[in-house]
Amino acid sequence: MEEIKKQNVKAFAYLDQINKEKWTASHDGGWRCGILTTNMLECINGVLKGARHLPVSALVEITLERTVHYFRVRAIKGHKMLQNNQLWTDFVCKMFISWQQKAVEHMVTKYSHSQQSASVVTRRQNGHGMNTYVVKIANQECSCGKWNQFGIPCSHAQKVCGAYNISVASMVKDY
Repeated sequence: MEEIKKQNVKAFAYLDQINKEKWTASHDGGWRCGILTTNMLECINGVLKGARHLPVSALVEITLERTVHYFRVRAIKGHKMLQNNQLWTDFVCKMFISWQQKAVEHMVTKYSHSQQSASVVTRRQNGHGMNTYVVKIANQECSCGKWNQFGIPCSHAQKVCGAYNISVASMVKDY
């Protein structure tokens, strides 16, 4: 901030008025998992595709129609999932199962039963693997970062859950 202040006092004053967690990675509380960009603009571009040449009133109408359609389709999908007692979206299910299959090959060394922590070594395969990760079930974190990023226990976390007889499904974070 001091460097910004040296360069441009007005910019410093402007930024100083905004909550730092809204525009800095260092104050976001870990929620962005190190990801600094979003695909919001791509979403908006997708909604407005082919409509940029229209008058503003038509743009607003099209945006409303397409947004309503988007949510209606997803509401129907969500209702079907609830009827089928499906806990998670198809995306989460596929990722969960994929990581579950990878976990079979991992080796676990337990560290602390009270902390439910362990190290996990991945199997060597095609010149890759033999990597070591630290999993802390009590904190819902793995050093690979995937559990924190996606909210779904990675293969390493799933293997450690199995070693401690913990339900992996209960470790999926609520969003």
